Amino acid sequence: MSKSNKLGAIDRRRMIGVTAATIAAGTSGVLAAPAIAQGAKRPVMIWCHFVGSNFEIFSRFLNEFNQATPDVEVKAQSFGPQEITAKYLAAVAAGAPPDVFHAPGYVPPDMAANKVIAPLDSLVKLDPTSLKNFDPITVFGGQRYGVPVNGGLGAMCYNTELMQKSGADPTKAPETWDDLIELARKMTNAPENQFGLMLGNQAGITTAQNYYAFLLSAGGSLLSDDGKATAFNSDAGLDALTFMADIVNKHRISPRKMYSDVQAWTEWATRKVGSVLLYPVWTSGILNSKVPSMTAPPPRRVKRGAHFAGNYFTLSSASKNKEATAKFMQWWVQPSISGRWAGESGAIPNSQAAIDHPEYKQFLARNPLGQAFLDTIPFAQPFPGVVGVPGVLQICSEMVQAVVLGGEAPKDVIAKSATRADAELKRAQRT
Repeated sequence: MSKSNKLGAIDRRRMIGVTAATIAAGTSGVLAAPAIAQGAKRPVMIWCHFVGSNFEIFSRFLNEFNQATPDVEVKAQSFGPQEITAKYLAAVAAGAPPDVFHAPGYVPPDMAANKVIAPLDSLVKLDPTSLKNFDPITVFGGQRYGVPVNGGLGAMCYNTELMQKSGADPTKAPETWDDLIELARKMTNAPENQFGLMLGNQAGITTAQNYYAFLLSAGGSLLSDDGKATAFNSDAGLDALTFMADIVNKHRISPRKMYSDVQAWTEWATRKVGSVLLYPVWTSGILNSKVPSMTAPPPRRVKRGAHFAGNYFTLSSASKNKEATAKFMQWWVQPSISGRWAGESGAIPNSQAAIDHPEYKQFLARNPLGQAFLDTIPFAQPFPGVVGVPGVLQICSEMVQAVVLGGEAPKDVIAKSATRADAELKRAQRT
């Protein structure tokens, strides 16, 4: 396949894998990070999806690196998580990509397969205690294509004020799906627009993340072991889909309206939301809302399950500054840097050594909502790192919207969706 055809194929499979953790700031635009100009320095350009306060924090870290490194100068532009992938692919097609593409959610397998990004094994060495959760979404064909900036995963957040008012124990989180439904029923007062559980149902990445989390909890898998076929059209897949439909249409503990998880999180301050599936960078907003809250690992069905995301630095194959770029990436993965970054941004550090670092321990002391996300790490799984999976995720999110808001039968929709997703996998993997 020609280079232009490859890039066109990637563009058609445009990533939907944006972690709810990076959607958090909710704005976009092109912003230049402050940097120190020194004539002899080798330039490194990063296109990142951090926005708002996290971009400001990121800019401070870049300045710190630039101050300490005499031969490299790193600059960054922020494009926002919703648009960065499309802009990056356009830059690749034009032959002028940045040195670093900051991948939201996971490293795009299509970019690795089509050599748009370069392997990093010989350039960057991760800390020996790096979380193993990162491997399935950074390693392809035995080579690592992504350096984890930080982790992210979904855990539950509960409004303890509503729990107490409903007669529930505000110190005891639900252990099972049935427990969650029962608690949410107690906290729901529909005439007052108060609902006990809010999960995104709008087609898109956050809805796909939710479905994947409940699919794992039900004991299911998104794809077959070889990644060549879907596996969600199963008893577990149907169970997860039915659960997401029933909380709206049967139990009526969630509003029947289209919304994303981000909208649910931003409505927390109204004090009329009983529980949500939350990502760690949103905990500062929860604390700032002054609503009494607690976090806990997601409740189980067959087992506990959660979606693992995060974000990653990738190296453009066309970069002329690979060694300078690798020097910055190597600096970033130090536990002292990762621990401090996670503490300031609210994310999960990229290694156990960073989790144990004093800078991150200070964050946990200030933010009691953070510990539940660490407790969820052992059973959190990333999306499969398979070419074609972005399209599968989009189809799954459309499936959820169809049953929750469209009133279609879960059994019928899941069968049709699996057929569509299988066709998408074959198309993508044949390209």
